[in-house]
Amino acid sequence: MTPRTADADTEWLDEMMTKLQRELERQLNRVAAAKAGDDDSRERAADARTLNALERTLERLARLERERALVKEKKIAKHGGSAREALERRLDKRLAAGRTKDGAGGAE
Repeated sequence: MTPRTADADTEWLDEMMTKLQRELERQLNRVAAAKAGDDDSRERAADARTLNALERTLERLARLERERALVKEKKIAKHGGSAREALERRLDKRLAAGRTKDGAGGAE
């Protein structure tokens, strides 16, 4: 069994959220497509329960997406600054090395 990486977990969660959104849309479409002439109180009650469950699920999904976005922003902020600084240092070193070569080459 291979250990899951953070990227794999993120991809899996993205896939699950997409599947959940598609299923919610399918159920909403089914309820919306119910015949207007059907006045069966049991069906209306079942549709009301379905819509209530869908509403709660959509609220949870939206909350989960907001939380994931915050975590992602924190990761970027946490690692972004140090990564940027490291990149700047590497670029400065290469730029300085290039100037040294140009200066040495011009003296010949």
